[in-house]
Amino acid sequence: MSPMAALRARSLDLGLLVLRVGSAALIWTFHMVRKLADFDHELRAFPDPLGVGHAASFVMALGAEGVCSLLVALGLATRLSSLPIVFTMMMVLVLGARGFEGADVQSAILYALPYVVLVLTGPGRWSLDHRLRDRWDHLGARLAPKAWGLRGDKR
Repeated sequence: MSPMAALRARSLDLGLLVLRVGSAALIWTFHMVRKLADFDHELRAFPDPLGVGHAASFVMALGAEGVCSLLVALGLATRLSSLPIVFTMMMVLVLGARGFEGADVQSAILYALPYVVLVLTGPGRWSLDHRLRDRWDHLGARLAPKAWGLRGDKR
């Protein structure tokens, strides 16, 4: 690998690391801290776009924004962990389209974008997913051998 190609690869991995950790830090700072500080009220009054109840919707949002964002920051099951966050932000868009006053559509789009990028690109080499790559491949081959063989990416 040429020095420039190595530099580009390191820059890409650094960018993905900053994206993962920065996105998680933003969600925690501006969503989780507020939800946890006002836990009792949020549990009763949280929007219910799926019709599963306020408490269940709140717990799902906590799981997506809290647990999944930490997994993404670590780079563990990054693509899979990004999906609930994207889904949660899409629910905010649905609420905004329905005229819900508390739905901040612009913020939802801005929070969803980095996680969509991570679903498409993966976490980069500086992640637990990269370190566990061989184990993930072995597990995928055992669970879905035909589908896993069609991936086509030889590392």
